Amino acid sequence: MEPVIRERSTQTNEAGRCAVLLPVLSELEGPLALIEAGASAGLCLYPDRYSYRYDTGDGIVSLDPPAGPSAVELPCRIDPVSVPRRLPEVVSRSGVDLNPLDAGDPAQVEWLEALVWPEHDARRTRLGTAAAIAAAEPPALLRGDLLETVPSLVAQAPRGSRIVVFHSAVLVYLEPDRRTRFVELMRSMPDVTWISNEGEHVLPSITGQLTGPISGRTVVAVDGVPRALVGPHGQSYEAL
Repeated sequence: MEPVIRERSTQTNEAGRCAVLLPVLSELEGPLALIEAGASAGLCLYPDRYSYRYDTGDGIVSLDPPAGPSAVELPCRIDPVSVPRRLPEVVSRSGVDLNPLDAGDPAQVEWLEALVWPEHDARRTRLGTAAAIAAAEPPALLRGDLLETVPSLVAQAPRGSRIVVFHSAVLVYLEPDRRTRFVELMRSMPDVTWISNEGEHVLPSITGQLTGPISGRTVVAVDGVPRALVGPHGQSYEAL
């Protein structure tokens, strides 16, 4: 029997998660140098290029880029006090992935679209539109191990920028000891803001600070402190 050669592996990229990262990104002063660990095609590196429609329960709060509404519109349920008031200024976009994808390659985008759940047509359409934005201004994505590569990306960030290392639903794919090493790495960088968005059992040092049920949501934390429970695809944000 001939060996099976795998040309692709399961790999997703959900731009909708920017809707739950934005409330914390919008609080950060200064131009931001964004670094994503586990970037895939880098679609979450463009929070300033998307439009947002936040449903507070009493109405919809719209937030658009300065140039006008984006082709990518992200809906999200949110508590009124957490609605962000501005989009961040982003001066650099970089990331690392074991297999970085090219948003300008139709075949690679089609693979990402194939991994979206069949009934999620809106997410599939959004992915293609977000990929077009990324392809027009490609991020600097490196192939490598995040523990080894993140420090070099931090060192290369533009001077005068606020460096933000973030990740969403990525550390779950690491062995527990490597997750611990990553947390230690982030805590060893005092000049870096660390934003995590991971599931209930991925970062015990963060979820151990919670007292209520997580109910299938992920936890957004800043520098190891939980800030919100959010929908895994960015569909809701509940401040803690």
